[in-house]
Amino acid sequence: MTAANLDRLYWAMRLGMAFIWLWTAFVSWCLYPQAESIAWLQRSGITSHTGQVFAASCLADLLMGIASLLHARPWLWWMQCALVAGYSLVIALFLPEFLIHPFGPLTKNITLAVGLVFLALYEKSRA
Repeated sequence: MTAANLDRLYWAMRLGMAFIWLWTAFVSWCLYPQAESIAWLQRSGITSHTGQVFAASCLADLLMGIASLLHARPWLWWMQCALVAGYSLVIALFLPEFLIHPFGPLTKNITLAVGLVFLALYEKSRA
């Protein structure tokens, strides 16, 4: 693969990651029933201040998307990888129905993590 192709792949991945975070924040806050999301948080053991935890997670997603566009650094991609792993672990433990969901909302995170590792390693190689 040529350097130019790697650069194009990097930008496609970076913009794609930004879109995922921004879209998730928007859908979670504006389109999806917040009561259902809060109920999932409660099933996950977060029984107090669930509204604030929900808002904080939406804000975290928004900030990850903005940072992906404006401030890409290896640590950012590793932080996102940790956030995806944390979200995935909590969901797998407390909402196991998502492990066998036909649309694969959790299993897709494996590919997402690989993309984040690529971005982190590529950023480091460019520094």
